Amino acid sequence: MSEDPVLSLLRLLAQEDGQSIHRVAKRLGLGLSELQRLLVALGGDQRFDGLDLVEQRQDGERTLLWLTAKGRQLCQPT
Repeated sequence: MSEDPVLSLLRLLAQEDGQSIHRVAKRLGLGLSELQRLLVALGGDQRFDGLDLVEQRQDGERTLLWLTAKGRQLCQPT
């Protein structure tokens, strides 16, 4: 992957929200632990100074990734 993983993740979710965490990791060529670290920075947990751009939702046993309203606004073309 030649592009910044954060930008790749945001672009991927802007194209198709609600993807599983495993699918996203595979599509971006990241290990699951590396993706989890990105999600801490991009998530909404204030304990970790999260940017509130991506949220994780549980669907049974699967973890799905969604852009937050703030994330969606950031990804809109100007």
